[in-house]
Amino acid sequence: MRLLVLAGTEDGRELADALKQRGHEVLVSTLTAYGADLAQGQGLQARSGAMDEQSLTDLLKANSFQALVDATHPYAVRVKEMAKKVCSDLSLPYLRWERSALEVPDHPLLHWAKDIPTAAQIAERLGNRILLTTGSNGLPEWSAHPSMKDKALYVRVLPTSEVLVKCESLGFKPNQIIAAQGPFSQEWDEAMFKQLNIEVVIAKESGKVGGTLEKIQACLSLDIPLVLLKRPTEEDSNSLTLNEFIKNLEESI
Repeated sequence: MRLLVLAGTEDGRELADALKQRGHEVLVSTLTAYGADLAQGQGLQARSGAMDEQSLTDLLKANSFQALVDATHPYAVRVKEMAKKVCSDLSLPYLRWERSALEVPDHPLLHWAKDIPTAAQIAERLGNRILLTTGSNGLPEWSAHPSMKDKALYVRVLPTSEVLVKCESLGFKPNQIIAAQGPFSQEWDEAMFKQLNIEVVIAKESGKVGGTLEKIQACLSLDIPLVLLKRPTEEDSNSLTLNEFIKNLEESI
């Protein structure tokens, strides 16, 4: 079976590799060239670059794919909705692979927020030195929010020139930017939080692969409040294991 797999994360590449091992012809599509390099390093065929509806349609038609497997990040809502629409227009099967969520304990240091404005308002009352570990896409909204105006804001982002230029264009100074590739261990997180005297950490609930558990453990160990952004609601999410998902894919197409 010829499959297009939208994936830029470790668990997405794991799925693509498992599909390849099952004998399927797989092309991995990633947003960044770095993501494609990682996929190719695992022996997978890959392409990179942002796509709109037309370019995704052209890619699917030109390669006669039999299905699209969406293994993008849980927070990549725009990409997910675009892929679903294109597949619907082409009458092509769309299958969503969702990384499993964490069982996050109830704790007074852990705070949930439905979106960036809510998270910013919560963080405002918890401390002044705030570390964002939510990626670079939301930085314009974070930096423009009134609750962040008088805060010492630090960002942990991917170490690419494009991301660094974005950070600098938003006014972040070198001493506010931690450019590093995760996921990170609890020990690494603790060392960073202590070095920067961080008073509040903000993160996404990115599941077991995304390093969320390590951030939780580090914050609880250091008695630092952590604000977690809730995942977007997934109507088509599932709780299947990797093997169960692949079996379901093979039986449904």
